[in-house]
Amino acid sequence: MTVFIFAGTTEGRELALLLSKNGVHCTVSVATEYGANLLPKAERLTVLHGRLSHEEMAEKFSQNHYDFVIDATHPFATEVSKEIKKACNYTKNRYIRLARETEALQGQKIFVFSDIVSAGKWLEGQGGKIFVTTGSKELPSLTAQISDKARLFVRILPTVESIQMCAECGILQKQIIAMQGPFSESTNEIQFKESRASILLTKESGQAGGFFEKISAAEKLGMKIAVIQNPERAENAAGEERFTSIKELLQRILGQENQCN
Repeated sequence: MTVFIFAGTTEGRELALLLSKNGVHCTVSVATEYGANLLPKAERLTVLHGRLSHEEMAEKFSQNHYDFVIDATHPFATEVSKEIKKACNYTKNRYIRLARETEALQGQKIFVFSDIVSAGKWLEGQGGKIFVTTGSKELPSLTAQISDKARLFVRILPTVESIQMCAECGILQKQIIAMQGPFSESTNEIQFKESRASILLTKESGQAGGFFEKISAAEKLGMKIAVIQNPERAENAAGEERFTSIKELLQRILGQENQCN
């Protein structure tokens, strides 16, 4: 059996390793070299890096017979998921979504927004410093709404691309924490305190993304919390195979393999 995995998340990398250890040949696609380096070398595991259009994905799928194409990208990588579905529709590959399960938020100081632009407009009208954990890709849309860039304290992945994006958006080096997450509650609390931020801006990224540790730390410090809602909440395509548990998806794939043998 062979599987193609788009593994832009911790869960995707974990699934790839578990499948390869169970005898399944996996081709794993990640967007960056940094992401590729997070995957250890293993038997039956081929790693590709670089962003692909749906035409390029279809070409990759056509080079081998893949029993499944698994979309384990970040819940906010909606455009990538669309490209994967387009490619699968074209090549007739079986598409499975490994999605993160997230929960409804409640709290007096939690403010939920549908996108980064609406959150940015709200933040512009608030006072105090903002601790930003929404990633470097969102910075252009965010900083377009924030007139005083000195208010922003940004935590990003430690990549050249991310740091360059900060510079292009007017974020100074002293306003940047370049670290790989997820982070513990205590680490978040320390960083929030040191930045002297009164507002946290984050995405509803689920347990695997360290979301609840950020929320808990911010609530302890009495911070306002601006949350970009998981866009997959409102989406559930009819007939689409979707799993939120690595264990269930693993059983699904390995069970299918046993039926074939």
